[in-house]
Amino acid sequence: MKILALITIVLSVSSCYSQKQELLKSANSENATFTSEKIAPIKQNTNLGKTMSGKVELGHLNWKEFSGRYDVDIEMGDGQSYNGVMSFRMKKDSIFWFSITASIGFQIAKGIIQNDTLQILDLLNKHYYSVPLNLLQENTQLPARISALQRLFTGEVLSDAVYYNETDSSFRGDNAFYSGYRVQFYPSNYVSQNAINDDVNGRKLWADYGERLSLENPDHNVSMETKLILKNALNTIRLNVRLKTYSFEPIPSYPFNVPSSYTPINIW
Repeated sequence: MKILALITIVLSVSSCYSQKQELLKSANSENATFTSEKIAPIKQNTNLGKTMSGKVELGHLNWKEFSGRYDVDIEMGDGQSYNGVMSFRMKKDSIFWFSITASIGFQIAKGIIQNDTLQILDLLNKHYYSVPLNLLQENTQLPARISALQRLFTGEVLSDAVYYNETDSSFRGDNAFYSGYRVQFYPSNYVSQNAINDDVNGRKLWADYGERLSLENPDHNVSMETKLILKNALNTIRLNVRLKTYSFEPIPSYPFNVPSSYTPINIW
């Protein structure tokens, strides 16, 4: 797998693969159409989606630490596809540790986002990448923020504020987060889709969410399946992840060490 493509996928800080072909057809329109695919009912969380003077009061999921193991399928848009396992360890708004293992059983990459920096080890080629998130955002024109990246996979609103637009009955994020960000909710008030339509930079990112864990604690009801798409003028990358195992217990460590034999690589 190309490590630069992996970096792009890991930092798809908002959105994704639609379950309907109409979304792909509308990619050149001003705003992509939200999906209306029916899925299994999900548990009500009354803390989400309360509207007050146009601003939506958000009740983000209140987990503190979350670890999960996902089956993952990746289509690179150039005829290449991959499948394997992706593991996450996350401390809310603070640490995002990840590991990717190929379907044949060997680990190909691991990384961590901490202290506003992304670090990745390419285990196949023994390369090491270190990228400040502000530089990543500047060069990719994607919102690189650890809290938003975590929420992308747990299935939460990406921005800290959302406003209801009466003109088209849509929910839009604060422009301070990212211009063109929109979110759609299920009747249960959980997020059904995150979307960014950046016409200025020619980028589209969408995330569709399936069933939730539906645990007794509604603050832990993360998405069990996420379908993502990252699209620009030249390429479309799809990423589907399905949660297999999970835990909300305290995580003892987030191990990440750079071996002296690894070669540092500058991306930009």
